[in-house]
Amino acid sequence: MRLSFDDFVIDTTRYELRRNDQPCKLEPKVFDLIAHFAQHPNQVFSREQLVELLWNGRFVSDATISTCIKSARKAIGDSGAAQRYIQTVRGRGFRFYAGVIRDAPATNEISGQPSKTAASDRNDDPSLLVLPFRPLSDQPESIQLASGLTMELLAILTRIPLLRLSARTHRYADLEVTPSARQIHEDLGVNFVLESSVQLVEGHHHINVGLADARTGFRLWSERFVVSRSVGAALQEGVVAITAKLEPQLYRAIARLVGSVDNEENGRSLFLEASSMLALKGWHHDSFAQAAEILRRSWQCEPEFALAPSLLSLVLGFGHRVGLLKDREQAKHEALKAAEMSLELDSLDSTVLGYSGCALADIGQPDRALPILRNAIELNPANAQAWAALGAACILHQRLDEGIAHIRHGIAISPLDSRLSIWGSVLTAGLLLSGDYEDALHQGQLACQRDDRNFMARVVLAGAYLARNENQQAHAALEDAYRIKPDLSRLQVHSLLGRDLGEALLKLRRPTTGNF
Repeated sequence: MRLSFDDFVIDTTRYELRRNDQPCKLEPKVFDLIAHFAQHPNQVFSREQLVELLWNGRFVSDATISTCIKSARKAIGDSGAAQRYIQTVRGRGFRFYAGVIRDAPATNEISGQPSKTAASDRNDDPSLLVLPFRPLSDQPESIQLASGLTMELLAILTRIPLLRLSARTHRYADLEVTPSARQIHEDLGVNFVLESSVQLVEGHHHINVGLADARTGFRLWSERFVVSRSVGAALQEGVVAITAKLEPQLYRAIARLVGSVDNEENGRSLFLEASSMLALKGWHHDSFAQAAEILRRSWQCEPEFALAPSLLSLVLGFGHRVGLLKDREQAKHEALKAAEMSLELDSLDSTVLGYSGCALADIGQPDRALPILRNAIELNPANAQAWAALGAACILHQRLDEGIAHIRHGIAISPLDSRLSIWGSVLTAGLLLSGDYEDALHQGQLACQRDDRNFMARVVLAGAYLARNENQQAHAALEDAYRIKPDLSRLQVHSLLGRDLGEALLKLRRPTTGNF
């Protein structure tokens, strides 16, 4: 379809905006917004409607929407002050004001069929409807807790890439009987439904949570959680407990959904395969190599899909930093190229910025990484990965107190995330640098507890013991690291502890048993 107004022409088939026949460079989401407005001139759209239509219901912050509106205005020579084309209708939303000329729908040159739009392509992403937590009594505490849990869980689940969270959460809030998961699938087309209830029983809140496959109605997982009566404490306990059990189940469900689709390989399904594998298997040398190869294929299948090169850059960048990949220089070069491309493709996606900024810090560009990571957090304050990456970048920049605080915050808002062992390892290293050996020991122990396969956590824990002159415990932790990674190298130990502490640790091993 071709849409024209004044000096502008929008080609929705080529995803191109031209002004006076000259192409305008746009992020994908900004193009989608301008194209949507031009297809519906003079119609007012609320922020909620824009989220549903352009972000497919995914939970996004007001800052993300405002930034996209601002970028769209800039692209067509508009501004918040002038509002020549994109007008703010106070209390209602936004309206596109222009005389738009619409041509016939564009067709695919090969098949002759109407071409898909970018929005319809995105509808293939896995989708989840989080039904409002239902209070089973009229007690104010239960009602308040139910509302709080719904909003907190929606915010946390935004960190799962490509999982669309339906914005129609309250569509079923006032119904006495909630429709079945299959009925909801027929109504909204979502893949998964999360249904929950809250009840106060003998001084404690009982929270029942269940995840269902909406297409079949089959219940994938359910569990009951018992938390404190105080709403504040119950909210914190409930979010931590639910997320810890729910997130792995969602990743498994997404992986099964992607694997069951009998289609040709495509960029998004490959990306989901790689991210699910990292979430379920952890961040290790074998999973990193596999994920990198899958993400290369994802990027090749869909060159305009920014998430693939951004996650690839993170995998390669972190692999370069801690020596998880065979050719470190090649990994560094490829990580930089992937990060640059992802930022060029989409600089308004918090996840893309978080991944790419982390990669840049890991390959030795913390100065450039810091503003990118801060932008990621501004766009989505719930992006725990960006908080942890920002903390790591600050530590690399010798801003230890700030870095430690940021990593702590990332861990706090991402309870029992599959990456917590990695983040805890970086936090332990930062605490060692700051001289807080007691907390370093505590955080190192937690990092080991969270993942039995993470050799990095064992190395930094050994460093914490050694800093406290507890050589026997340091030796035991180092041996545990070699249990996990028999080919652990001097370079990898140095990358985690620094040269001086790393060398002191390695001396605890007899040369005949070490692989240095």
